[in-house]
Amino acid sequence: MSDKKFDAIIVLGAGITRKGNLTRVAKSSEASVMRRYAIRKGVKAADVLVESKARDTIGNAFFTCKKFLLPNSWRRIIVVTSIFHLPRARFIFGKVLGKSYAIKLVASKRVLSKKLFEKMLKIEQGLFMLTKILSILVADGDMKAIGNFIRKNPLYTLYNRVSAGKA
Repeated sequence: MSDKKFDAIIVLGAGITRKGNLTRVAKSSEASVMRRYAIRKGVKAADVLVESKARDTIGNAFFTCKKFLLPNSWRRIIVVTSIFHLPRARFIFGKVLGKSYAIKLVASKRVLSKKLFEKMLKIEQGLFMLTKILSILVADGDMKAIGNFIRKNPLYTLYNRVSAGKA
């Protein structure tokens, strides 16, 4: 795939604590904080689009597709994430978007100690095995089925309750 022209660069968040919980930044809108950071680093504000409904990588792919990729007919994307998350992110974006998208994955700079990196790598490997269940339940690019999968996900059920003031 040529690097000359991509429609969008998707930067995935990493807002978890050592115990596996969302950080305060992630809870308060990690996407907004990342947007401000990109602008401070020189990206034009008009070029930074924010998707803030996602609570996991499946949601990142699904909501980004619905909010930005489909309406703009963007088919060539770069996904930036941590090196230990690359295999699972590749699988999920391929599964959610299907074969009509050109997807390139790029690793962000490694900032973790060797010990913490190895721990995160093991966690990701376990999560990847669980995520493969998605391939049994959903055909590649089936946005309706992915949407149903997300609606049944406890992360989104709780988030929707809190957002609506019902929790």
